[in-house]
Amino acid sequence: MSSRSSPAARLQRKIELVKPLVALPAQGLLEHPRAAEVYPRYLATGYHVTCAMLELMEAAFARARELDDPVAAGVEKYLGRHLVEETHHEEPGGAVLEDLRALGMNAERLVAEAASDKIAWLVATERGRIEGEHPVAVLGFLELEACHTRLPAIERLITRTGLPRAGFGQLILHARLDAVHARQLHEVLDSLPLEPWHEQLVGLSALTTVGTVADALLDVVSDRLPQPVE
Repeated sequence: MSSRSSPAARLQRKIELVKPLVALPAQGLLEHPRAAEVYPRYLATGYHVTCAMLELMEAAFARARELDDPVAAGVEKYLGRHLVEETHHEEPGGAVLEDLRALGMNAERLVAEAASDKIAWLVATERGRIEGEHPVAVLGFLELEACHTRLPAIERLITRTGLPRAGFGQLILHARLDAVHARQLHEVLDSLPLEPWHEQLVGLSALTTVGTVADALLDVVSDRLPQPVE
């Protein structure tokens, strides 16, 4: 199988269709005149994405164990390893909460305020695909890892905001790890005996996920902040 005709290559070509949208939230944050005030809310929204990823991987792992087919077996094997790799704290999203505290924020209150109906809808939609169609759908959700913020952009954001570097720990970590995770994900996709309907499900899941997460983050950078009292 040539790399151009592999499932992973076909998935990446689909994601190219929404790449301009993917870049907009980080660009909007970098260019925001009050980026230092927006960034904690941006990070708090990311907390919900992190929790969604772990929740959906656990759901897919459980569902894959119930099925007797080679694609489900491959998904189960991959998730058994990847769940460990993505657990950066003893509680889901706990590492993001620590970053928010390093910024001097009331982390629990901020993430509660940042709860997004769009992310909640995404979780419900993806869980329906995982449990009602096939757990391979979660690999489309995980394509989100190929859309991580790059280190140079994070360094510019740290300089731009003047916020403590400790508050960017998770962004920096994922900038370093997610390229590796995306490559591993694509290797898994190409190793599975996928049928056309499997590929369609993964592609639909990926486009839904990438588009919805970008839209939720755009809500943060586009929202009007209260003007400071002079």
